[in-house]
Amino acid sequence: MKKLIIKTTAIILLLSAGTILFAEDKISFRTNFFSDNTGTTVQSPAVEFLKSLIGDLQFRLRYSLDRVIIPPIRGLSATPSPTDAVTGASRPVDDENAANKSFNKDRNEIVAGFSLPRVSGSFYYSNESDYLGKMATIAANTDLNQRNTNVAVNYSYAWDKIKPLGIDTLHTKEAHSVNATITQVLSPNMIVRIGADLSYVTGFQSNPYRTVNAGGQIFLERHPLERTRGAVFFKLNRYFKTQTAVNMEYRYYRDNWDVQSHTLSFFYHQYFSDKVLFRYRYRYYLQTAANFYQTSYSTVRPFMTSDYKVQAFNAHLFGFKIEYKLEDLVKDGFLGFLSSSTFEAKYERYFSSNDFAANIFQFGLIINY
Repeated sequence: MKKLIIKTTAIILLLSAGTILFAEDKISFRTNFFSDNTGTTVQSPAVEFLKSLIGDLQFRLRYSLDRVIIPPIRGLSATPSPTDAVTGASRPVDDENAANKSFNKDRNEIVAGFSLPRVSGSFYYSNESDYLGKMATIAANTDLNQRNTNVAVNYSYAWDKIKPLGIDTLHTKEAHSVNATITQVLSPNMIVRIGADLSYVTGFQSNPYRTVNAGGQIFLERHPLERTRGAVFFKLNRYFKTQTAVNMEYRYYRDNWDVQSHTLSFFYHQYFSDKVLFRYRYRYYLQTAANFYQTSYSTVRPFMTSDYKVQAFNAHLFGFKIEYKLEDLVKDGFLGFLSSSTFEAKYERYFSSNDFAANIFQFGLIINY
C-alpha cells in the first residue's frame, strides 16, 4: 500500500510540475491518430530520448512528424472549412494545389534541452512547406518553507517565418512569453498550484490562405499585427486512499482582441494494481469572439476575419488513457529488455458548438533502461 501511495503521489507531482525531471533513462515511442468531421486526418509518430549525464544533469531530445491530409475545399470560396480547430492545419489554393483535390503536408519538429533540479533550457524547431518555427525557453524554480512551497518561472522567445505556397511573399512573427507559478503542499495528500501566463506577439498572425467576403468581394483575411495575451489558472491535486488521484483545473484567458475564455478541466486517475493505471479526462471550454470577427463584411475594414477559432463558441473534450507495465509479460527471452517498459493507449473525443468534432487516438511504448 505504501508503494502505491508513493506512486500515486508522484503522479500528482508529475501533473502539477512546471518542469518535469525524469530519474531514469528512457526512450518513448508514441503515435497519434487524428480525424475530424471535415475529413482532415493527421498521423503523428514521435520518439523521445531522455538521458542522465553528469550528476543531476539530464538531456532530452524529441522528434515528431505530423503528416496532415486536408480534404478538398467545399464550395466556390477559398475559405477552408473548419479543419484546423485542433490541428492548426491550413492549405493553399493555387494552380498547383487545386481546391477540388486533397492537400498533403508534412511537419517535422525537434525539441532538445538540458535540465538540472533548479534550472532548465530547451530549443524548439519545426519546419513545414510554408512555415518555419523556432523557440528558445529557459526556466528556473526554487523550494521554500521546508520544501512545501515551490516557485517557478520560465521565459520563451519564438521567432517564425511564414512563406505561403503560391504567393511571392515572406512574413515573420515573434513572441515573448512569461509564466510564473507557485505550488503549495497543503497536506500529505493535497497540492495546489496558482499561476499566470503573459505573452506579447508581433508580426503576421493571419492564415495566409483564408479569405473573407467584404462588400461582395473576396479578400485575404487580415489580423492585427500585435496581440497581448494573459491568463491566470488554479489547479488542485488530491490523492485518496483508494489508490485514486483527482486533478481539477480552472483557467481564465483574455487578450487585447477582446477574446476571453474559461476552461474547466477534470482528471481522474485510478490504480487497479501496481501495474495498471487508468485515467479519465474531461474539459469544458467557453470563448467570446474577437472584436473584428464577422462571417462577412458590408465594407472593407482594416482587420477582417471569419476564422472560427476567434468566433464565440464552446467545446467539450473527454477521453481515457490506460498504462500497463509489461514486466509480467516479457520477463525473459528475446523481449526481456522490455520488462521495465510501459505500454499506453489513449482515446479522446472533441466536439464544439460550431459544428466541429474530432477523434484522437494515441499509442505509446516507454522503455526504461
